[in-house]
Amino acid sequence: MLDLKEILSQKDEHRIGKTGYVALLGRPNTGKSTLLNTVLHRHLAAVSPKPQTTRKYLLGIQTDDDSQILFLDAPGIHSGKIAIDEAMDASIRRVMKDADVVVCMVDPTREPGEEDGLAVDAAVRSKKPVIIAINKNDVAKEEQVAASLEFYRRSLPDAPVVRIVALERDKVEPLLTLIKEHLPEGPFLYSDDEMTDVYERDVAAELIRETLLEELKQEVPHCVAVTIDSWKAEGNRVSIEATLNVERPGHRGIILGQGGSMIKHIRECATAKIAEFCEAKINLRLFVKVVPDWRNRKRFLKDIRLME
Repeated sequence: MLDLKEILSQKDEHRIGKTGYVALLGRPNTGKSTLLNTVLHRHLAAVSPKPQTTRKYLLGIQTDDDSQILFLDAPGIHSGKIAIDEAMDASIRRVMKDADVVVCMVDPTREPGEEDGLAVDAAVRSKKPVIIAINKNDVAKEEQVAASLEFYRRSLPDAPVVRIVALERDKVEPLLTLIKEHLPEGPFLYSDDEMTDVYERDVAAELIRETLLEELKQEVPHCVAVTIDSWKAEGNRVSIEATLNVERPGHRGIILGQGGSMIKHIRECATAKIAEFCEAKINLRLFVKVVPDWRNRKRFLKDIRLME
């Protein structure tokens, strides 16, 4: 027969509360990754004002006393024809399949268009409970909000609506409350201190790519795939070697910069981000390799785990 201490111990290991998977769905740059980082109080997902920053789904775990919300950050929905677009579409389909609740993220400062229509269609097809989250409530005009809401209401007339500011923790609390109301009761799947199921090295690769998106202009960042070649942790120091795979020799020259000035700057910025995330001293070395047309090579995409 179990004594009281053993019973309490088992209870802690099998906590029950509102728990389930929540898909963050929307066109590119609606604030999905920003929302995830804000909720987690941690820079987990790469964020950039440029489209297609998120290339594959990412799990973020938010646990409190009575709930465990498992956020699935999906790539932004867009139309595309090359292999990497196919891989991102597969990530979105997987997220929608696993979700218990779908949050449609809306940017009302942009006029609703084809990509919003794709997001709505995906939400309707999922047959899951849907919440419409109107982001940028601090800067959007009322007529912009009304236009976006009218667009989404045509296909999702019964979906509850909440207005948020993804950058501010207190301004996303109403969304978290609404999500909890739609989640089922069940056992927590992760311990309280777990924030994601992604390895630190994968987060580091995303933070390096985020830096590229911030520092480089036009199409070059979208033609770069970051791979972590070596990760050696010794005490409070981590030595990392990463390769920036580009499609053209000209892209390599842009990343290197005159006398290596640009890649040095990229390394310094990325090192600071990774150090903050890992809470460790980081020694980062970057290399640039030309892999022609890698975004359309399925074998390469599978090797770097962008395609299953």
